[in-house]
Amino acid sequence: MAMEKTVINLCNVLKSSSSVRVHAHWQPISDATFNMHNDSPQLAEMFDLSPCHPVKEYGVEDFKVFLPSSTVAVGDLWTLDPNRIVPFLYQFHPGARADLGNGEEGAYACLRACSSDYAEITFRLHAEFTLGNVAHQEPQQENAEEVSEPESEATFIPSQYVGQMFVNLKRGTIRAFSLVLPARNSNVDINACGGADMVFVPRMELLATDETDQDEIAWETVITAEKACRSLELKFYPFAKIDWLPIERAVERAKATHRPIHAILVWGCLDDESC
Repeated sequence: MAMEKTVINLCNVLKSSSSVRVHAHWQPISDATFNMHNDSPQLAEMFDLSPCHPVKEYGVEDFKVFLPSSTVAVGDLWTLDPNRIVPFLYQFHPGARADLGNGEEGAYACLRACSSDYAEITFRLHAEFTLGNVAHQEPQQENAEEVSEPESEATFIPSQYVGQMFVNLKRGTIRAFSLVLPARNSNVDINACGGADMVFVPRMELLATDETDQDEIAWETVITAEKACRSLELKFYPFAKIDWLPIERAVERAKATHRPIHAILVWGCLDDESC
């Protein structure tokens, strides 16, 4: 007989009037496929990025955007409003937006763990940044009059953001918060002047910790971080359920089962927004 899930109401759990100090870290591009961001002084300046606000204070109320609108149990998922999360991304750059030009938009959260005193929410968000306009200079023939094409937008497209929020249920406060660009190579697309490149940004994250809340957490109900991330991935990409195989193993299975091979060749990852 299946055990009934224990549900919890997190809708109004954040009731403290205290503030949360969030630190932003954003390292420059350290690797690229085509090194497009250094093709011109304008592009080099545009993609030489750092946090707009290295430290910023948020009210506890601001974090309600990550809470579910109804009761949930550990392992449950719910939809977040990405446009209400964008103000957090403004700490990086004022050009943040959740409406992608192309790609899988949205944000989802999962209750990963819970006890009588604490809850951990894991979430995933897709967003991008408009960095401004830059004039594209075409190569000119000798003695030709210099003419520039109309200005075009430049975009910075992270593969995804993953985050965690630890809530102190007794105090109604945020124990810890993070919103992180996974440090996997080729984790950002950049687009400018009609060109595109896949680049690596070693660190881009928002972090906050309540130094006064250092109690040990003994979770009563919990799922693994891997299971929570997998559930969030499937909300964005149902095709991730497919059992993809490297070509060598696919050939072996095709021979054994006498079935054809369906092959997909991608430049980058298939299950995020960096390709």
